[in-house]
Amino acid sequence: MHELDSQLSFATINDLAKRIQKRELSPVDLTLLALERIQRVNPELNAFVTQTADLAMKQAKQAEKEIMQGKYKGPLHGIPIVHKDLYYTKGIRTTAGSKILKDFVPDYDATVVTKLHEAGAVLLGKVQTHEFAAGMTTSSKYFGPCRNPWNTDLVPGGSSGGSAAAVAAGFAYLATGSDTGGSIRIPAACCGVVGMKPTYGRVSRYGIIEMAWSLDHAGPLTRSVLDASLCLDVMSGRDQKDSATIDLPSPGIRLYPNKLEGIRIGLPLQHYYEDLDSDVQIIMQAAIAKFRELGAEIVEVNIPSIKQMQSAAMNIMMGEMLAVHKHWLDTCPDDYGSDVRAFLEGAKQLQLLDYLQAQRNRQTFVNDFLNALSEVDVLLTPATPLTAPTADNYEDALRLTNFTVQTDLTGLPSLSMPCGFSTAGMPVNMQLIGRYYDEATVLGIGYVYELNTDWHTRTPFS
Repeated sequence: MHELDSQLSFATINDLAKRIQKRELSPVDLTLLALERIQRVNPELNAFVTQTADLAMKQAKQAEKEIMQGKYKGPLHGIPIVHKDLYYTKGIRTTAGSKILKDFVPDYDATVVTKLHEAGAVLLGKVQTHEFAAGMTTSSKYFGPCRNPWNTDLVPGGSSGGSAAAVAAGFAYLATGSDTGGSIRIPAACCGVVGMKPTYGRVSRYGIIEMAWSLDHAGPLTRSVLDASLCLDVMSGRDQKDSATIDLPSPGIRLYPNKLEGIRIGLPLQHYYEDLDSDVQIIMQAAIAKFRELGAEIVEVNIPSIKQMQSAAMNIMMGEMLAVHKHWLDTCPDDYGSDVRAFLEGAKQLQLLDYLQAQRNRQTFVNDFLNALSEVDVLLTPATPLTAPTADNYEDALRLTNFTVQTDLTGLPSLSMPCGFSTAGMPVNMQLIGRYYDEATVLGIGYVYELNTDWHTRTPFS
């Protein structure tokens, strides 16, 4: 590995931004490094759908010019990023990983795309998603499988698999993602990076191809918790084009004095600590011990309705996705991959009453989570019950959603971050869940853990 590559490709946004602001590092050099690395490594991983090298160089030169003129915009100025291929990008095709949209070129940008562009980020391209975000493997019928940088025989998770693979492989420092059943947090876990699903309404979804409108969230995948906070601050805010968004200041991050005395961490043992692969179980026990060592009090909590949430979320997801896809399913059903088409055909069997009852029960689910969180600062769970599976292991792929879909249903903020490695060398992530709009606490507690461990510094190419 080139010395420059090893120093910079896996650096954090926070570290790079300081150097860029001081004019010690050129956005042009950083972008050239990223493009060279993509050229060299991406053929093995197939993370990209569309590369935008010429645009990236144009934006990097513009960023360098602005910074040299003293017009520094903030920590994302001159930082190379990628977008999940659900995000509308004006003049750049947006496929949703599907043959159906293989030639679709939007004439406007998603709100998040606009915000990141205005912050000075450099766009390297669009990366793979499981078709229409409806799966956990990111194995596209049309674009081919995206592969896990830690082991190319395994999936990167989904549906934001290309985003997680791009960050883990050192292609980009931020990748946008979306999360309806776990699609930011699951690939973050499979690829050993950080994924932040904010509170429902924190980040605009305007211009992001929807899967299920009452469950969809948008958020960042990065290499560190602090980077996730920096990116979420830019992505957040009220947007008149998304009625779910709220008018609140950017969440920021709560900074603790490198210890967690006085912090109470809740363990919902029912469901979340059942059916774990042995490696995940051992690593989670070590993470719990680390939090104790850092001074946190560990408290067992109860979420009575937890076992009902997965089926309720699935009923909502199926009903809303069928409504979104009815036209395409009627006019070009053979253009779907077999798994997504089967999901949509199965959704036709859903009874209206099942959908309505699931929506009605959401307040019970919310109340149970809020009651648990009233006793503690955050909840701590595994992000997934297993490490990345193979693409043909359908049952294990389904298991990946076991611990994530609950906070899409309730809309609570949830952070997926590295906490260890399996005996086979695959990453394991934990999940921190917080109260509504309290991303600052979730990120702050995660950041203290990160400062006292080195899991996030490890790379597939070490």
